[in-house]
Amino acid sequence: MCKRGLAWVFAVLMVLMICPMTASAASTSWNFSQLQGYYKTQGRVALNGTQLYMDTTSSGFELYFEGSGDVTLAADIRCTYSTDLYLTVIVDGVRTRMCVDAGTKGVNKAKTLTLATGLPQGIHHIEVYKQSEAIVSRFAAKTITFSGRPISTPSMDAITMEVVGDSISSGASMWSAATHREDIPADYPYYLDGTKTYAYLAGEAIGANVRVTQASGYGCVDGYNADGLNLQDLYPYTNYWRDPNGLYSFDPPAQIVVINLGTNDGMSKKVSDADFKAGAKNLMTMARAKNPGAKVVWCTGMMGTFFPTVLKEAVAELGGAEQGYFFCELPYGADGGYAHPNVAQHETASKVLANFLLNNCLPSNHTDTFATADELAALVARAKAASSRSNALNEALVWAEKELEWGTTDACRLGCRYQDLQAALNGQYGFDLMPDDRWDSCPVAEDGTSYIWPYYGASDGSVTLYKGGQGYYWPHIETLKDAQTVNVNAAPYLYIKTNGTSYFNLHLTFKNSNGDAHTVTASELAGNGAVDFAPGEHELRLDLGTYAKSNGLADSDGNVVLTACDVFASGDMDVYTTLYACRLTEDDGNGYPTVIEGNFPVENGLLRNVTAGTTVDALLAQMNGALYLTVTDANGNAVSGNVATGMLIKLTVNGQVLDQATVVVKSDVTGDGVANTADCRLMLGCLAGLQSCSDAQLAAADADADGHAETGDVRVMLKACLE
Repeated sequence: MCKRGLAWVFAVLMVLMICPMTASAASTSWNFSQLQGYYKTQGRVALNGTQLYMDTTSSGFELYFEGSGDVTLAADIRCTYSTDLYLTVIVDGVRTRMCVDAGTKGVNKAKTLTLATGLPQGIHHIEVYKQSEAIVSRFAAKTITFSGRPISTPSMDAITMEVVGDSISSGASMWSAATHREDIPADYPYYLDGTKTYAYLAGEAIGANVRVTQASGYGCVDGYNADGLNLQDLYPYTNYWRDPNGLYSFDPPAQIVVINLGTNDGMSKKVSDADFKAGAKNLMTMARAKNPGAKVVWCTGMMGTFFPTVLKEAVAELGGAEQGYFFCELPYGADGGYAHPNVAQHETASKVLANFLLNNCLPSNHTDTFATADELAALVARAKAASSRSNALNEALVWAEKELEWGTTDACRLGCRYQDLQAALNGQYGFDLMPDDRWDSCPVAEDGTSYIWPYYGASDGSVTLYKGGQGYYWPHIETLKDAQTVNVNAAPYLYIKTNGTSYFNLHLTFKNSNGDAHTVTASELAGNGAVDFAPGEHELRLDLGTYAKSNGLADSDGNVVLTACDVFASGDMDVYTTLYACRLTEDDGNGYPTVIEGNFPVENGLLRNVTAGTTVDALLAQMNGALYLTVTDANGNAVSGNVATGMLIKLTVNGQVLDQATVVVKSDVTGDGVANTADCRLMLGCLAGLQSCSDAQLAAADADADGHAETGDVRVMLKACLE
C-alpha cells in the first residue's frame, strides 16, 4: 500500500537487536495471536483467538520479517454470492491481485495462499488486503509461514479515516463496461476492487489508515435490499454479516469520517426528503459519538446528486464547519458497469476528496504527503550531495529524478517520491521504492513514460493494453461489448488471435444454464489449466462444445452466451498486449481439418509449387482451413511478407499442431524468397558435392518438376533469371 505515513527508523532496529523475537531459521508458522505486536492492521479487523478476521472491504494487515524463501498464508474463507473473493497482496512493493476460490457457495473452505516465492535473504514487507465486500464473503487469516523472524511493528498511520457507504465505496463494477448487463451483477467480486476506490486512494494521499463499512444496494434509510436494514443499522458492528451481535470497538477513533450515501435511497424512490434528512443527521451524530472529535464529511455526486438540499440543511443544523460537519460534492462518473464510476473516475474523485480533506479536516499538525517539483528537486540535490549512499537511497534517487525529467506536476505522485527519498535519506527501510501502482491515474505521455496502462483502439478493430512500470499487478480491459450466442449442438468454438510482449491471458465470461456468470481463462479452455500465454503471437481455435456441455454453460434453449472477453497482462517491465479477435462461432458441419491441403500440393512433408513473391496471406488464402494455419520460420517465429523456401506451415487446432510441412518456393534455393543467380550458384555447388542441400532446397531447384534436381534444372533457373 506504500503509505507515506510509515516510518521505520534505525532506533527501532536497535531495540530489536536487544530484544529480538526468537524464531528458528527454518520455516515457521505463526498464528496472529503469537504475532501480536509485530503486525499492523487496517480496517475493521478483529482478532478472534488466534485468527484475524478481515472481512470488510480493504481490511487487512502488514508486517516485516527478516529472512528468505517462500511466504504462505493459511486462511478460512466463505463466499455466499459467487465462488471466489479477491485480495490485494503486496510483497516488497510489488502488487498482485489474487483470486481465492471457495469452490462452493456458502461453505467454509480452508486455503493455503502463496504470497511470495524465492525471496532473497533480507528484510521483507508483506501486505494483504481484502478487495471484496463483507456482505458476500468472509476471510479469516489463521497462520503465516516464512523462514526467518518477524521484526518491528509498522508505525501506525498519522490519522484514521472511516468510510461509510454503498457499492461506490467498494469499487463495484469499476472494471466492467458501462453497458447494463443482467448476467453480471453490479457488485460481482470479479469487477470490483475495494483498494482502488475514491476513498481508499484519498486516504492514502493524506497518509490515513482507511477502514470501511459498506453494503452494495443499501442506503442511509432504504435501498434495494430486502432485509429492511440500512447503514445506520450496520454501522455499529465490526461485520454484521459474520456476527450481528459483534459491536465494533472504534479503537482507535477516527479523526475523519467520510459518508457517501443517498444513491440507493434516491434511486429506489422509497425515501422522502424528511426521512432522509432525519436519517442523515442520525448517522452523522452516531459517527461523531463513536469517534469523538472527528470531522464528518457527507459526500455525494459520483452516481448523481441526491437530496442535496436536505443534506446541506442537515449539515448546517448540526453546526456546519464550526462543529466539524461538512458537505462535499464529488465529480460524477458513470462509465463503469451499471452506471457506476470506473477506475479512472474513482481516481479523479479521490483527488477532489483528498484536497477537500487537506483543506478542511486534517489536524493542524498533520504533515501532508503532497509535494511540488521544486521541493522534490531540492531534496534530490541534498541526496546527491550525501557523502555515501545506500542502495535504497540510490533507487529512490532514480525515480525522483525521472519524475523531474518527465515534468510531473501531480502533487500526490511527487509527494510519494519525496517521502521515499526522505525515508532513504534517514536510513529507513521497508518503503515501496518501485514504481507505484497507486499513481496510475497520473497523465501519461504517448511514449509510455509513466506507470499507467491506457488502452486504445486501432482501425483494424484491435485493442492494445499497455501496462507500464514494475510489479505483477494485473491491469485488464474488457474488449467484448456485445454478447455473442451459439448453440451448443452446432460444434461451437472460440477463435482468439492475440499478441503480447509479456505473459498474458484472457478471462472469458459466459452466462450458464442458471443465468449465473461463469468465468474461465482462455488457457483453461485450451487445456493448459491456469498457465498464462507466453509472450508472442497466438491464434487459437478452442473447442467450446465439449467444455460447455461438461460445465453446464448452455441455457434452456441449448445456447452458449459469451458476455465478456477480458485481456489481462502481467510482467515486471513495460507490457503491451494486443487482442485482434475474440469471436464465438460455429463449425460449418465438416469440423476442422486434420491435414494440410489446398491448391499447393503437399508431398513427403513438402508444400510445393509456390512461386517467388507469394505472400503469407496469399498462400494461406489458397489453402483449406486457413483459420488454423500459420507460417513460421525454421525457429517457429511467426513471419509476414513473402514466403521463402525452408519456412514451415503449421496446422494448429485447440493449441495442438496436427500437421506441418516445409514450404518450397520455386527456384528459391537460398531461402531468401527470391529467385536469382545466387540460387544457381548454390545448386551447382550442391550437385558437385561441394555443399549440402536439404530436401526442400533440392525440391526448389527442380525447375522441370520431374522429381529430380539436375544440371538441366540449373540451366532453366539461370535462363529465367537472365530473361
